[in-house]
Parts: sequence; structure tokens; C-alpha cells
Amino acid sequence: MKRALYSLDDEEFMTLLERTDLALKNRNIPYMFVGGVATQAHIANYLCQKEKATLYGLAHSEFRIQDHLRATDDADITLDPRKISDDPRDLRVYQEVMDVLHDIEGDDGLYASPTGNHLVSIKLERSGRKRPIFRLGLDKDADSSDSEVSLNLYYGPNDTNDRWPREMVEFEDRYYFKFFDTCERVSIPFSPERNVDINVKGIEQLLATKIARARPKDWADLLLLYEHAQEAGSPIDMGEVERLLSATDPRYDVPNTILVNRLEKLKVLIK
Repeated sequence: MKRALYSLDDEEFMTLLERTDLALKNRNIPYMFVGGVATQAHIANYLCQKEKATLYGLAHSEFRIQDHLRATDDADITLDPRKISDDPRDLRVYQEVMDVLHDIEGDDGLYASPTGNHLVSIKLERSGRKRPIFRLGLDKDADSSDSEVSLNLYYGPNDTNDRWPREMVEFEDRYYFKFFDTCERVSIPFSPERNVDINVKGIEQLLATKIARARPKDWADLLLLYEHAQEAGSPIDMGEVERLLSATDPRYDVPNTILVNRLEKLKVLIK
């Protein structure tokens, strides 16, 4: 059972994300980190802007970075496999993703950390189309069961969120592929020696998705994202968030009142 929790200030976790980005880019597969990793990436960027510091510098100072980055043991990734095949179940898509996983691990699975101070080991523990697992290590072999990280891979709108709740399903059906057009390339200043670049869901699109999902941790993330964006001088375009959530429900030719009411709740909370 996986127990280790990672945030973006962990060098081994950031190395895995960087290797994933490189492998998918090299194979020309459009992708975005979504969910917790996207939330952490946006917040980390805002923190570094606001504090005029690197992420590593913040993590190794008196600044309590753990109060801002919610740790995770997995990484959610939406893929656009249409450059390989129009059918995400096509065997060619499966084979390409298997090749990506082996590219992430590489020949010997050893890489310099983003500071250059450590050696990170990456081992593909379990392959698979949906939930491959990597085992990470820092200055040692990746041999601990407490260092496992899952990549949760999604291939299209019918492949997310366990098809529940209904309003989230409809939201994903409408926007899954459209959101690739607003994907953001985030360059996180990890250390003076290196930035780490990854693709993440755009901030307005991420906020709208979290409102649609509306789990307790999503509300916590929403408030953190909004607060840090404001303080960093990069305010979120709430008009765009409202546009996404107020789109007409095709069944009734009116907006989904559940999503609209949740947006109104957020407006009250951020006042």
C-alpha cells in the first residue's frame, strides 16, 4: 500500500514529473497534469513570484510550505490520444503509452535532481494503461514500498471521474478536449540552477473543474488558488470561470443550476 505523500518541493517527485513531461513531448502526445499536481504547480508558481524565491529555497527556510502545497501520492494526467488514433482503445494508443512509461524510467533509471545535489532513482514498478506505478528513491535505490507514486491516465471524456456525479460528468463531456487549447506551460523556479517545466490545466479551467467536482478538498484548493493568485498580482479571470460553469445544459436549454449555485457560494467565500 502506498503511504508516501509528495509535494512539488520533493526533488524525486519533481524529477518524475519532469521525466513524464519529456517522454510525452518526445512522442508528441498532448497532455496536461490536472487535479492535485496542477493545483500545486499554480500555487508553487504564485508563491515563488510573491516571495521572490525558488521553491527549494522556500522549502528549506522557515516558510511553512506544507501549509500551501497539499501532498499527494499520485498524479492525474489527461491525454489527447487523437494524434495516434481516433479510438482511445486502439492497440496503437496502448503501445505508445507503454513506450512512454519505459521512457520515463529510462535506461538506468538514475537522474540528477533539480538542484543537482542528489541522485534520483525512478523504477517502473507496475506497468499498465490506466494506473502505472513508479517507485522513487533519493540517493539510494528505489526499493521502498513507501515511495510509490501512481500516474492516473485519462484518454477522453468518457474515461474520467468514475462517471459520477452527473454534473461533473456533463462538465467533462463538454470540455475535456477543449481544455487542451487553454493548457498552460508552467515553468517552476525550483532552484537557482534549474526551472522545471510541465503542462498543467489552465487556472480558470482548473477552478471551474474543482467547482464542478465540489469535494471538501476541492473547496480548500479553490480558496488557496484564489488567495495566492490575488497576492501574486495574477488575479483569476472569474468571468471566464463563470462562462464555463454557466454554459447551457443541452437537456433543458438553461444553465446547470447546481454549478451556478456552487459558483455563487465561492463568490461569497472569497469576499
